[in-house]
Amino acid sequence: MKLGVFAYNFEHWKTQEGLLNLFLNDRKPDVVFGADKVKLNFYHSKIRVAPKDLYLQHPQNICKKLGIPYHVVKHDSPETIKLIKEHNLDVGVILGARILKKPTIEAFKTGVVNMHPGILPINRGLDNLKWAIHYRMPMGVTAHFIDEKIDRGIMIKQETVKVYADDTLVDIHVRLQNLEQKLMIEALADIESPNFEWRSIGEGTYYKPMQPHDENGLMHRFRKYKRFAIPEDRI
Repeated sequence: MKLGVFAYNFEHWKTQEGLLNLFLNDRKPDVVFGADKVKLNFYHSKIRVAPKDLYLQHPQNICKKLGIPYHVVKHDSPETIKLIKEHNLDVGVILGARILKKPTIEAFKTGVVNMHPGILPINRGLDNLKWAIHYRMPMGVTAHFIDEKIDRGIMIKQETVKVYADDTLVDIHVRLQNLEQKLMIEALADIESPNFEWRSIGEGTYYKPMQPHDENGLMHRFRKYKRFAIPEDRI
């Protein structure tokens, strides 16, 4: 299977760990497409879930060390589509990208795999960890083939994570990140199986960034959410 990776052209945890895990699991990418940072014009939720001050490497340096061709390009561009076809790529893997358009997706022979930090189709969009708490949905990750619609497409596999009674939001976020890496490797194996079933995810519910009026009660809801978690004496 020939792989192309969509990555951010700056230090980023998912990009870094994804490249290393692909390499260490004998899934060395044939090419990496690094996209520069863009300013996003939407409300950014104020309650933090991600850890701060991580020591990360630039993906271009990682690719140089691993002998992977690296191109700084806009992901949705004629240049990227040309590179996909020149490298004769079967599958794309998203380790950092904005919404990809149909011509870019269809340039791959099989499709583009994404790892979404929410259970699809019920938890599409952004701030999935927070919306899972808000609506008492399970915490988990979905690996899927994308289409041109946000967090839709073909289901590959999904798995939930445990929530413990002494968890912080950062604990759960890190656990979800790690599950994304695990499902990435497993999903690539699954789609090579002759028994793989092409099953639509369905429409589900799309959530925008959580707004202040919903964030105000989030930590109270989080405490109630954890009442159904694994007790501390079983950790």
